[in-house]
Amino acid sequence: MRSVLRMRHYCDFCKKAGGSSYHMQRHEKSCTLNPGRVCRLSERLSGGNPAEMAEMLALLPDPALYQTNEGMAVGETRLDDAAITPVVEAAMPALRELVEDCPICILAALRQKKIPVPIVDSFDFKKELANVWDGIRQEEREYY
Repeated sequence: MRSVLRMRHYCDFCKKAGGSSYHMQRHEKSCTLNPGRVCRLSERLSGGNPAEMAEMLALLPDPALYQTNEGMAVGETRLDDAAITPVVEAAMPALRELVEDCPICILAALRQKKIPVPIVDSFDFKKELANVWDGIRQEEREYY
């Protein structure tokens, strides 16, 4: 029998883990739950002028105001999706303008504000990110 001890490195903001300290440090700098995050996509798109997280969070509603205990056990609450969805949808155009349509920044703002991403009908992270990368690839093809 042989035993092997391996180091595991964990992100301080989310549940991500890995065996490489370099990759985990790189992840932590841009983790969507890191309040002081640096968006690598925004840096690439806008040339290093990403929006501040505090500004993004100020645009979104406080989910604590939309808690309900309807259908829950005594002392438990949940987010009232029907009540908060129109308020979030109304805030999305201003958020999009602030972050210059960066889907990762939008995702980070929603996650840090603890607003469930699926309730935002006007935001499809995978589709928007694919569109951004398609645009980047098209620019690179035209350049070369």
